[in-house]
Amino acid sequence: MKEYIKALDRGEVTTFSRNSYEIVFSVFMIALAWFYRSSPQIEYPRILYFFLALFISNFFFNYLLRRRASVNVWLVELIFLVNFWIITGVIWNSGRGESYFWVLYLLPVFSAALMAAFKDAAGVTALCGIAITVMSWPFAELADLLSLAVKLGVLAFSGGIVYRTARARKRAEATLELKRAEAEQLSREIDEKEVEIVKTASAGEVGTLVSGVLHDLGNAVSVILLSAQVMEGAEKPEKKDLERVTRAARYAKGLLGGALSIVRGQDYVFAPGSLKEAAESAAVLTDYSARKKSATVELNIPGELPALLMSRVHIERVFINAISNSLSFVPEGGRVTVTARAAEGGVEAEITDNGPGFPEKILKEGVKAFGTTRKDKGGTGLGLFVCDQIARRHGGSLALDNMPGGGARIKLFLPLGGPNPQ
Repeated sequence: MKEYIKALDRGEVTTFSRNSYEIVFSVFMIALAWFYRSSPQIEYPRILYFFLALFISNFFFNYLLRRRASVNVWLVELIFLVNFWIITGVIWNSGRGESYFWVLYLLPVFSAALMAAFKDAAGVTALCGIAITVMSWPFAELADLLSLAVKLGVLAFSGGIVYRTARARKRAEATLELKRAEAEQLSREIDEKEVEIVKTASAGEVGTLVSGVLHDLGNAVSVILLSAQVMEGAEKPEKKDLERVTRAARYAKGLLGGALSIVRGQDYVFAPGSLKEAAESAAVLTDYSARKKSATVELNIPGELPALLMSRVHIERVFINAISNSLSFVPEGGRVTVTARAAEGGVEAEITDNGPGFPEKILKEGVKAFGTTRKDKGGTGLGLFVCDQIARRHGGSLALDNMPGGGARIKLFLPLGGPNPQ
């Protein structure tokens, strides 16, 4: 039995009409038969049974087809044959060749044509044409031949129009499906490109990070080297010099650890921390640079500031870069001051100095990578840019301006809760 069913399986189609026009047409024909019930050509009640069968079959087939995504070819052909048999019964019991119900043959013709398969459309049209011809035989007059020719012409013409329309629709659907496939392909390519863009962005960030890390490591290594030279030349190393070397080494280690975490795709590691401790560590690392110019770095940060959700090593970088930038411009015996206070929703810190202040170009254009006024002295322009990027990553901000009485000022705001959730 399974082999027999398998032999009947001729594939599936998805373009079979699932409309209800057959039911509407059947109801119309039933009403027409009722109004013409007095015609001597109509055989009652047999014709009503055929109409009822036509109505039920079309209702059942439409219900069945609407519940299926695709239709087996043999089921479609069975629908055609059942409708053809019922319609032939209607015409046979309503005057045969003279029956005006011959238009019912348009139902299977339209259904076959809507499949957009030429063999099915031509076959069903030919079958209906043969049935009409047989029932119209014999032809007593020329008018009978002309009537048959009109009927056959209507079937062929109507079937051809519907077939061409269905073919055009099928081509349009095929084109639409092709475009849909292209759109899906483009969507996949966009997703792939997005991944590549993310990788490229990460590579760019790592590139900027490497430059920044090298910049900061230069400061740390300079502190270690110069402190070591000081201790080497001293008869008895001072504890302060040893502390400076230890802190610089720890900072360098933390800096490299943070850099490696980003290289591996990890983000900043945020944890509750003290802004005052980060600033004090930065002051220690920049102390020797300050002493070289006989400058002082003053910290005025209250101990009762609320803890911040921050990446400690990165906030230290902000203070180191900001203080180092100020020390580059202050005169001999100059002064750099770091203050902080509680602000609404966070903490606001200021790094001020008594140098010449920021040029108008920098204040107007803002912080930009590789924008520096110290190229002749080895400046890279990355220091403040890195500070700005770190502040943004913390959900905060960094602003530059000049003091009313002279000197530069860097304003740093950090929210208590860390970065905004994405």
